[in-house]
Amino acid sequence: MPDTDMIARLTDAPVRTDADVLALVRELIGRPLTRQCWVVFLAERGVPIPLLLPVSELPYQPDEHVEDFATLIADVTEQVEADDVLVVWERPGNDQAHAVDWEWVDAVACSFGERHVRLRGQVIVHDRGVEMLELDEPGSLVA
Repeated sequence: MPDTDMIARLTDAPVRTDADVLALVRELIGRPLTRQCWVVFLAERGVPIPLLLPVSELPYQPDEHVEDFATLIADVTEQVEADDVLVVWERPGNDQAHAVDWEWVDAVACSFGERHVRLRGQVIVHDRGVEMLELDEPGSLVA
């Protein structure tokens, strides 16, 4: 049974800072169970829209389907009138993003940008917690 109080609280609190993003993702996703992606939609002023889209059928590495994924998210963004989206990478295991994760981060940023989908950020959820993924972090790529 869904926790309606939690849902109401989450959809009322604007997401303004990276700390807000991490708190929202921590509450929504919890502990990582499987390798998948989640898309969170944000309305005006960063207020979460009560729609959480799980995507578990993405290939291991980005390929031509990245374009399909970006088109789908652009369509949903328009339909729900979202201003921004968060992409959350659920990854059970250690606390470091691997090369394939960074490939996805880059591919999503590029393909969403081409479709004018405003990306609020990308987040990884791993066994040790939740953290923002920034493409320009020096030394953040793990082979």
